[in-house]
Amino acid sequence: MFRRASVFTLALLLFVSLAANAGTTGKIAGRVTDADGNPLIGATVMIIGTSFGAMTDPNGEYFIINLQPGTYDLQASMVGMGKQTAEGASVIVDMTTRMDFVLNPEAVGSTVITVTDQRGMILRGVTSSVSVVSRDEIRTMPVAGITDVVNQQAGAVDRGGLHMRGGRGGEVAYVVDGVSQTDPNGNASDQTLPLSAVAETSVISGGFGAEYGNAQSGIINVVTREGGARYTGSLGMNGNDFDALGISDGWAWGYPGQWFGGRHFNGEDGSPLQEFGGDKIADFSEARLSAEASLGGPEPITQYLLPALGLDVGADVRVFGAVKWLQYGGGRDGNYAYYLNQGSEQWNGNVKLTIKPNPRTKLNFSGFYRNTDTGLYSGNAQYGWYYARFEDDYVDPLSGDTIPGQDIRYGLPDRNFENYSMGFSLTQTLSDASFLEFKINQYVATEERRILDPDGGYVGEGYTAEDWLNYTPTRIQDSDGFYRSGACRFAWYDSESSTATARVDVTSQVNQQHQIKFGVEGKYYDVYEYSVDTASGGNIYMSDWHAFPHAASAYMQDKMEYRGMIVNAGLRFDYFNPNFDDYPADLTDPVNPGTSAEDPDHINNPVSVTAKYHLSPRIGFSHPITERDVLHFTYGHYFQVPDFANMFDGANFDLSGAFPIVGNPDLAPEETIAYEVGIKHQFDDVTMLDITGYYKDITGLVDMQKNYFTAVDAYDLFINGDYGNVRGAEFTLMRRPANFVSFSANYTYSIAKGKSSSAYQNYNYNWSGWVIPKRESFLDWDQRHEVNANFDFRIPRNEGPAWGGTRYLQGLGLSLQWNYGSGFPYNASGQATADPEINGERYPFTMNTTAKLNKMFWMGDTSLNVYVWVLNLFNRANINSIRDTAWYDADQDGNGQPDHDPRSASGQPDAYGRRRQIRFGIDFEW
Repeated sequence: MFRRASVFTLALLLFVSLAANAGTTGKIAGRVTDADGNPLIGATVMIIGTSFGAMTDPNGEYFIINLQPGTYDLQASMVGMGKQTAEGASVIVDMTTRMDFVLNPEAVGSTVITVTDQRGMILRGVTSSVSVVSRDEIRTMPVAGITDVVNQQAGAVDRGGLHMRGGRGGEVAYVVDGVSQTDPNGNASDQTLPLSAVAETSVISGGFGAEYGNAQSGIINVVTREGGARYTGSLGMNGNDFDALGISDGWAWGYPGQWFGGRHFNGEDGSPLQEFGGDKIADFSEARLSAEASLGGPEPITQYLLPALGLDVGADVRVFGAVKWLQYGGGRDGNYAYYLNQGSEQWNGNVKLTIKPNPRTKLNFSGFYRNTDTGLYSGNAQYGWYYARFEDDYVDPLSGDTIPGQDIRYGLPDRNFENYSMGFSLTQTLSDASFLEFKINQYVATEERRILDPDGGYVGEGYTAEDWLNYTPTRIQDSDGFYRSGACRFAWYDSESSTATARVDVTSQVNQQHQIKFGVEGKYYDVYEYSVDTASGGNIYMSDWHAFPHAASAYMQDKMEYRGMIVNAGLRFDYFNPNFDDYPADLTDPVNPGTSAEDPDHINNPVSVTAKYHLSPRIGFSHPITERDVLHFTYGHYFQVPDFANMFDGANFDLSGAFPIVGNPDLAPEETIAYEVGIKHQFDDVTMLDITGYYKDITGLVDMQKNYFTAVDAYDLFINGDYGNVRGAEFTLMRRPANFVSFSANYTYSIAKGKSSSAYQNYNYNWSGWVIPKRESFLDWDQRHEVNANFDFRIPRNEGPAWGGTRYLQGLGLSLQWNYGSGFPYNASGQATADPEINGERYPFTMNTTAKLNKMFWMGDTSLNVYVWVLNLFNRANINSIRDTAWYDADQDGNGQPDHDPRSASGQPDAYGRRRQIRFGIDFEW
C-alpha cells in the first residue's frame, strides 16, 4: 500500500467503467398474429414498467433494441383485440430473444404467458461458441469470483493463467461493462469484481464478432447491475478464519486427514509441513475471510432530497454499488498463507450511476477499483525466494556460520496492486430502430514491489542507477538448496499503465432481417516501468522505460436474421503505433562504443519504428435444421498487440550483465486464424446437447533470438518467431431447472502444440546450452481430456412437500461441482542430450469435488441464506508441480518402481494442490 489513499478517494467519488469494446445490450423480436395465424398490423408490444416498445409492421413483426440484460415482462395489445402478457422473457447481451404473441378478439379477454424456457435452450441467433451465466445461476454456484465461473466452461484451462482453447495466457480479453480490464504491460486481467455486482457473464471461446478487438483466444464479457426503481441490497460473509473474528485461537476449518485443524498439512498422507524441513520454518495457514455488500436503487439526493427542497432535476437517476473485502492467510501482516509470503488483503468495488433525462437518452457514470497488498510467491525458488530468513538463529551447513534470526518477512517482497477505471457513457436513441453510444474511459493498473529492510523501510529507497549496480544482496542456502535466506532477487519494481479510450458505436435495425453495427475507437497508452533484478553472480539487470503508444480501430458488422439462416458477417481494421523513435537501424551494431543506457547518444543510428495495421474478416452462420436442431459455423482472423513488456522492457539497449534481454518495439501483431463447426440438439424443453469442433492456426507469437554485436558478446531480443496449432472438440450437455434439479456437464478433447510454451523458452535454452527446437511439441497447458460437471438441487420458495401446512424444505439447496483433468506434460529426466524431447511425459490426472449446501429463509422481500461450502470434498492429493523430475522418477525405497514423489528431496511445499477446506457463510438480501 504505497499510494492508496488519494486514488481510493478519487475512485469513490467517480467510479466509472464503460463500454470500450464489447456489447452490453440485447434485443427482443417476434411476431404478433391472430388466432388463425394472420399477422396483426399496428399492434403494440411494450415492456411493462418501461418506455421501451414497438409497433408491428405489415408482416406482424416487431423488434425492441438497446435492452440491458435481464428478465422482462412484455404486453402485446391492439384496438379491438385482447391483450397478451409474457412474463419472464430473458434478454442476453448481443443476442435476440424471440417472443411471439397471439391476440384474440377483445370479447374473449386477455391471456398471460409464463415464460418457463426463459432464454431458450438453443439460441438460434448465436453463431459463436458462447456460454452465458446469469446472476441467479452465479448466486447458487460454489464459486468465489468470475475466474471460478470461467474455469467451469468448456475449453478453459487454468495452468499458470487462463488458457482458452489452447491459446497462451494473456490472449483472453476481460471486459466489465465493455471496459477492458487488462493491463497492456503483461496482459494480466483483473477479474475481482464483487459477484453481487454482476448481472450477467458471457464467455465467448470462439467466433466473436468484429466489434471485439485485441484478443486471440476469447472474450469474458461482464455486465454489471444498475439501480432499480426500489432499494435493494445485500450483506454477506464467508470463510474459515475464525481467529480473525476473535472467536477462536488459531483455528481454521479444513485440511487433510481431519475435519478441522489449525495449520496447513500438505503431504500426500497429510503429514505436517514441519517434518519436511525441521523446526526452522513457520506453519502455513489456509485461513480465508471475505465480506461483501451491495446497495442499489434511486439516487437519494436528486430523487428525494432536492425535490423536498423544491428542486426537481427532471431526470430518473439511479445508483448501484458493491464492495468486497478479502483476507487470505492472515493478511500481509500474518504472511502465512498456503505458501509463505502468499498472504494478502484485498479491497475492490464498483459504482454505477445511471441518469435518464428522457426516455431516449441515458447517461452512465460507473467504475471499478481494486487494491491488493500481498507477497511475491513463485513455485520457482530462484525467482520466488519464498524460503525466508527464519525467526530463530540458523547455522548455515555450507559455511558453518550462524545467521542471526530476523523478522521472517525480511528479504521477502511486499507487493501492492492498484487498478481502477473511470469514464462516461452516453446512449442516445436516434429512432425506434437506431441508437448511438459514445464512450470515454480511462483504465489504470499499477504494481509496486519492495524488499523489507531489517533496519527499517525498504531496500534501495533513494538509490540511483549507480547505487544499484554496486548493490550486493546477501543470500544463503543450505546444502540441498531448499532453505534460503536474504533478499529476493527482484529488489525493486514499479509499473503503471494508463489506457485512455474514446469510442462511438451506432446500431441500426435496418429492417426485420438486418441489424447493422459499426464503430470507431481510439486508444492512448501511457506505460511506465522501473525494475531492478539482482541476479546471481553479481549481475544487475535494470529496466527503466516510459512509452506512449496509441491505437485506432474501426469495424462494421451485419447480423442477418432469416427463418432458415442467421449470418453474422463483419470486418475489423486495427492500427497500432508504438510511437518509438530510438531504435537502432542495425541490430548487429546497436549502440555507440563507450556510452551507457543513460546517455542520450547511446543508440547507434536511431530510427522510428513503423506502425502496424491489420484487417480481420469474420463470419458466422447458424442454420436451424429442425425445430430442435441448429448447425453453426464460424471463421475468423484475430489480431493482438504483443505484451508491452516484451516491446519496451530493455529497449534502451542496456547490455550490462551476462545475459541481457532487450525489448523490441518493432514486434508485429500476433495472429490466430480460427475455424469451428458445431451442432446443437434440444431433447426436450429443458435439455440440450452442443457438439463443437474447432481448429486454430497461430502465428507471430513472441519468442527470443540471440543477436551478436561482437564476436563474443550478445543479447537476446524478442521476435515474432513462434507458431502453433490447436484442434479439439467440445461436448456440452445442459438441463435447465425442472423438478428442483438442474445440471450441466462439458467434456473437452484438445491437442495444443507449438514451437514454444513461453516467450522466454529460447532464452532459457540458450542459457542451458540446449539446441533451439524447430519442431512443434505439446505445450505446457496441453490437457488432452477435461471434464466439468455441475449438479444443482434447489427447492424454490413456497414449493416442496408440506407438513402441517408448512413447507420446511423450501429454500434448501445443494450445489456440486466435479472437475477432472488429464495430466499436463513435462520434460522427462535423464535426457543426456542438448536436444531433449520436450514435454514427453505426463503428470497424473487431477480430480476435485466442491460442494455447497444452503438453506434460505424469507420474511417478505427479505431473505437470509446460510451455507457450508467444502472445497476438495474428498481431500484428494492432486499434484500441482513436480519440483525435481529426477527425484520423481527415482526409486528411493528400492521396490523396483519409481516413487513418483513430486516434493523433491527437500519436500518443497507447493508440490500438491490445496487440500480439503470448509467454509461457512451467511448472506442477507432485501
